[in-house]
Amino acid sequence: MIERIKTGIPNLDYILGGGLPAHSLVFVSGSPGSGKTVLVTQIIFNQATAERKGLIITTASEPLSRLIRYTQTFSFFDLNKIGQAIFYEDIGPYLLEPDGEKPWKKIEELVQQYQPSFLLIDSVKAIHDLSPSPSIIRRGLFRLASILSTLPCTAFLIGEYKLDEYWQTIEASIVDVIIHLEEYPVGLGSRRIIKIKKVRGSNFLAGEHTFKIDSDGLRIFPRFITPPKPTIYQPLMERANIGIPGFDTLLFPGGILRGTTTLIAGDPGVGKTVTALHFLLNGAQKGEPGVYVTFQEDPNQMALICHRFGFDLEKLTAQEKLILLYNSPVEVDIDELAIDIIEAVQKIKAKRLVIDSISDLISGARGDPDRFYNFVYSFVQWLKNRSITAMITNEMSQLFANELTLTGRGVSHIADNIIMMRYTEIEGEIRRALVVLSARASDHNKKIFEYLISEKEGPRLGQPLKAAFTLFQPTTRVD
Repeated sequence: MIERIKTGIPNLDYILGGGLPAHSLVFVSGSPGSGKTVLVTQIIFNQATAERKGLIITTASEPLSRLIRYTQTFSFFDLNKIGQAIFYEDIGPYLLEPDGEKPWKKIEELVQQYQPSFLLIDSVKAIHDLSPSPSIIRRGLFRLASILSTLPCTAFLIGEYKLDEYWQTIEASIVDVIIHLEEYPVGLGSRRIIKIKKVRGSNFLAGEHTFKIDSDGLRIFPRFITPPKPTIYQPLMERANIGIPGFDTLLFPGGILRGTTTLIAGDPGVGKTVTALHFLLNGAQKGEPGVYVTFQEDPNQMALICHRFGFDLEKLTAQEKLILLYNSPVEVDIDELAIDIIEAVQKIKAKRLVIDSISDLISGARGDPDRFYNFVYSFVQWLKNRSITAMITNEMSQLFANELTLTGRGVSHIADNIIMMRYTEIEGEIRRALVVLSARASDHNKKIFEYLISEKEGPRLGQPLKAAFTLFQPTTRVD
């Protein structure tokens, strides 16, 4: 069993497979400004003590005074540790001398002097750039690795390398762990990602993981993966009532199967939000806590909508029967959102969930259709494994169109039940129509119904209709 060191950075230990292997040599690469120094400094401040000292060696790329000045802005910085548990040394002047061996000899001297449990060299790229010969770099790194192998020390080497550059370096060939950070523009903003490229003798969560840097340092949001297949599968035949008149009697006799996901697709303003909201709030009032995820309606707007239909949002929230998660579609990241949802579900032991709408969630995938689809599929499986009944709304891209797709892929791969809502004409008026397209492993009504919504009576199912989904063909009620 490999001994692990906890980094103290949210979710980093998870993607590393349980933490950093103790006494390993770690290479942290990335373009300038990607967060490399913050990452390692945060780990050292989290772990270093007077008994387990940390040594931070700076070079010309990160002068000592500037490094300390900017590190002080983070909450993990502890001034009391400086000179007691964490020591800074600057080898910048040695890099300017013609003898390329001097920087490495100074590093070896400092390591022997402090006997650190944690070592950071920031950065080895600066030593590369100012060294007169590649062979000096190679000898210096091999000697350092040999010395560190005799000490109970976890060492970090930082290098300003892009993704297509780091693997050609000497460092990449001798280290035990490789962590790569990048930041690239997306629209008007940017996205920071972290990748674990190597952990010797250990599994890890590969792929791109989003992270952010704030006053507390790094926060990592692992990509959401499909949960493991249950070892024992027992079909859950219990049903959950939607609570809207006509839905549990005519559309889905007895209600929808618990643990399933229902997609509500339709035109803008046709009633998708009202339907999903009533499903959630009706359940909350009957003792089934729910989480509502919205990207358009802020908490004040949601409180007003609920009040109009006779629901007390503030009371349900105070009783921990409801959690409202509002995220701007401009700023949302799907992996960060997943963590927020999971925490909310666990906090109130939610039985129901609404995402309104999945159309807005596409922006959280930062223009990557595969990332979006994989997230939705994995997240729906996560809900199924916990028997959480969900509704997801989706705005169809063209008013009165006939398409029903998610990022070019059919929704039947994701949803168990599909409800489509459209505008239609009845006797010269634009009205709402509703039909259940599918209900996996369950019976459902195949007729098209008028869908009525009013503040006084709320949403309710109307009479069956004919030819309801053709706008310019008169629609008639079925007598």
